[in-house]
Amino acid sequence: MVLAVIIVAAIYVLPIVNSNWWPYKKINLGLDLQGGMHLVLEVDTEKAVESTIERIIHEFRQVLRKERIRQVGMEQVEGAKIRITINDKNSIDRFETILNLEYKDLRLLSKSTDDGVYTIVLDLPEKETEHIKKLATEQALETIRNRIDQFGVSEPDIRLQGERRILIQLPGIKDTERAKELIGKTALLEFKLLDETHDLSAALKGKIPPGSEVLYQVKEDPETRRVIKTPYLVKKRALLTGAYLTEARVEIDSQYNEPYVSIRFDKKGARIFSRITEENVRKRLAIVLDKSVYSAPVIQ
Repeated sequence: MVLAVIIVAAIYVLPIVNSNWWPYKKINLGLDLQGGMHLVLEVDTEKAVESTIERIIHEFRQVLRKERIRQVGMEQVEGAKIRITINDKNSIDRFETILNLEYKDLRLLSKSTDDGVYTIVLDLPEKETEHIKKLATEQALETIRNRIDQFGVSEPDIRLQGERRILIQLPGIKDTERAKELIGKTALLEFKLLDETHDLSAALKGKIPPGSEVLYQVKEDPETRRVIKTPYLVKKRALLTGAYLTEARVEIDSQYNEPYVSIRFDKKGARIFSRITEENVRKRLAIVLDKSVYSAPVIQ
C-alpha cells in the first residue's frame, strides 16, 4: 500500500520536474484570469432599413427622369416611408404603371387626391423590413469576426445576444483602443480588377506600379490550422462598391457542398456590375473587404 502511494505521488510530481515527460493540453484562460476586453455592440438595424428606402428613392427618381415624368415630388418621411406627390394629372397614370411594374414589392399605406394633387405613401412590408434587419446583424457579426482575426486572439467569443446585439470577448488583448476602433468602423466592400499586366514578384519587392497596390487574401487551412497569405496585385480604382449592395450572405453549394458568397445589387448596381463583366471578360475581379481580398474569380 505504501509503495503504491509513493508510485502515484511520483507520477504526479514528474510533470513539475519536466513538463515534457507528461502529455498535457494548455488551458486557455478566460477574461477573469488573464484579462482582456469585453464589448457589447448594438447594430443600428433601423438605419439599415432607412438606407434601403434612400436607395429606392434614388432609383425611383432616375426611372421617372428617364421616362420623362415630371412635377413629381418624392421624400423620405418618418424614417422608413416614401411620400410621393404629383401635380400633373397626365403623369399619374404613367407613374402608377411604373409603380406596379418596377416597385410592386412596396406596400401601399395611403393614396389620395386633394385639389388636383395626387399623394401616395409607401413603405416596405414587415417581412422585408425584418429580413433587412436580420441581414444587417448577420453581416455585422461576420465583419467583426473577420476583423478580430487581425489580433491573433486564440479563442475569441463573438456571438449574437438577442436580435441585434453582438457580444465580444477577447481574452488577453492589450491594445483595447485599437480593437474598438477597428471593430467599430464601417465596413468597406469594393470590386477591383487585378493588375495582370505588371509583375507581382517585382511589386512584392517594392516596385509597385502607379495606380496599383498589393493586397492579401488570408485563409486558414482547416487541416493544418496554419494561416496562408496570398498576395494579389490589384488596381486601386474601385469599379463598384458595397453602396449598391442590398444583400450578401454565405450559402452552401448544393452540388459540391462548398461555401460561396451570394450577392444582390440594387438596380443601379446591377447595371454597373453588368457593364463591368461585359467589358472585362476573362479578367479577374477581386472582391475586397476592408483591404483584404476575399476572392478573385475570373469573369466568364
